[in-house]
Amino acid sequence: MALAYELQIIKGVSKSGQTFITRSGKKDGIFQGKQATFTADNVSVIAKAIVVTREFTQWEIENNFSEIPFKKGQIVTFYDTTEYLWALTPEKVKTKFIKSDLYAPRKSFALHTSFFKGISESVSGVDTQSDQRGGIQLEGFVEHEFNINFAMAYGLRYTSETINVQEASLKATRFLGILEGRYYFDPIRSFYGARPSFGLGLGFGQSVTKASGLSSSGTVRILPITKFGLSLPMSKKTEFTFEAAFESLEIDEEFQDGQKQVTNVDNFKTGISIKRFFQ
Repeated sequence: MALAYELQIIKGVSKSGQTFITRSGKKDGIFQGKQATFTADNVSVIAKAIVVTREFTQWEIENNFSEIPFKKGQIVTFYDTTEYLWALTPEKVKTKFIKSDLYAPRKSFALHTSFFKGISESVSGVDTQSDQRGGIQLEGFVEHEFNINFAMAYGLRYTSETINVQEASLKATRFLGILEGRYYFDPIRSFYGARPSFGLGLGFGQSVTKASGLSSSGTVRILPITKFGLSLPMSKKTEFTFEAAFESLEIDEEFQDGQKQVTNVDNFKTGISIKRFFQ
């Protein structure tokens, strides 16, 4: 081989768990009886080529594993030597290669639910007062991945908020469109493969606020949405996520008598979501 190590894909694993097949053969300099080391996720095995064709090689492990620690379709690092490799350099190269060349961007749909609480507010034409604001949000998002780290998501949100003031209790409902850019960090292998994430977004929609015998309606803008998440894979196509976010809202409403009121609110929210990949 021209390089000291290279990446190969496991094409198959025997039922006995003692042999596996790679797509490399005589054309790559492999010959029957050749020994080599294969590494993945800090696991290292020595294997001997027992059947070699031009395109494929069947390898048999020679070190003391009860079965091969690889799966069909897994990407491993081939090292043309018979030493155990515990150094991380080949796996770092593999990770970089997967990110740039092998990762297939996916699409997904997610349902989110969260509880939020107002942490500060200002209302035009009204003296500062101590209000209690909070409620629930329901969201649906479609997400498009650009690569293994970056994604764009867009969706719809329904908000139900209760606003308690000294004189009355108000009920606000909002429907918004949301756009978010998201960055996913590399998985934490020591913690169930969880992926931390960071997102920035904005939103725009309609708002209606009602109290006894009084109502107002208008538009609501959110800028920015700052979101933090921790996604736990449940299967190859499903993820469960814990989320926390800060949001700044500007609510511009008009009462029935024509009077206008602008409310600026900062919210903090926590919630969960379930994501399903389409492929």
